[in-house]
Amino acid sequence: MVQQPLSMGPVKPLERTENAYDINKTKPVTHYDLVMKELRGILNKLTLTNFDKLTQDIIKIEMVDPEELKGIVSTIFDKSLEEAHFCNMYARLCNQIKDKLPKFPEPDQPETDPVPGQEKPPKKELTFKRCLLNKCQEEFERADRYDELADTDSTPAERAAKSRKVRVRMLGNIKFIGELFAQKILNEKIMHECVKRLLSSTDEDTIECLCKLMATIGKILDHPKAKHYMDYYFDQMQLTAETVGKMPNGNRLKFMLRDTVDLRKANWVPRRETSGPKTIEQIRQEAAREGIVA
Repeated sequence: MVQQPLSMGPVKPLERTENAYDINKTKPVTHYDLVMKELRGILNKLTLTNFDKLTQDIIKIEMVDPEELKGIVSTIFDKSLEEAHFCNMYARLCNQIKDKLPKFPEPDQPETDPVPGQEKPPKKELTFKRCLLNKCQEEFERADRYDELADTDSTPAERAAKSRKVRVRMLGNIKFIGELFAQKILNEKIMHECVKRLLSSTDEDTIECLCKLMATIGKILDHPKAKHYMDYYFDQMQLTAETVGKMPNGNRLKFMLRDTVDLRKANWVPRRETSGPKTIEQIRQEAAREGIVA
């Protein structure tokens, strides 16, 4: 026996509400979105070969808001940390554009009453260089970088992946800071402060950052006027090498520190040449010297 469906009478059509979800409805594209899209497109194509042309393209990007300037700094900064092999190129890029991008009044500056008989002090400006320095400092001093690793809901594999990501970002930031110093965007005082901060810890990642920084800037920092500072740093590194060498699995750090000490003794000439990004012409010249091409 087939059961007849219950009759519920005429069905009232659904009414469309004001906040109904519309799959075709898209978020309005802002000028900020367009600026970031243009910048990312340029950075994705940036190489040493087209460096000069694309640098000019970045300078020509029209910015109308301080948030766009901050966005440009953040995007270049993150790109340099993700692609640490190209840190030198991104530091050069920063050096080329730092004085050519627009400046904006510093937002949210408190109004101060003028001192009688004196001119009102000019408002601080938000510049590319200032944003970049703030970004480097924030990343260097981040206290929450390991918070995600404490997530008990993550699997061991997920925590290991997060740990690698944190480590890559830390080392990338240190290398980028060193390259910015080499480009004279950061001054020597800042470098000494960074070294002192890194020397104060025997944490594995911090020691590796210290060795990475010294390998990047040591040759520039090691001049007669700073000799007593450098002597102190390396005395401390030798002591740290002995300390960590007694720890479980501390041999890697001990030899890393000793290699850095030996690098200074060798007048900052590395035992193995560190290869960075090269232009197509440089690759062709090397191939010709080695007889790979005619």
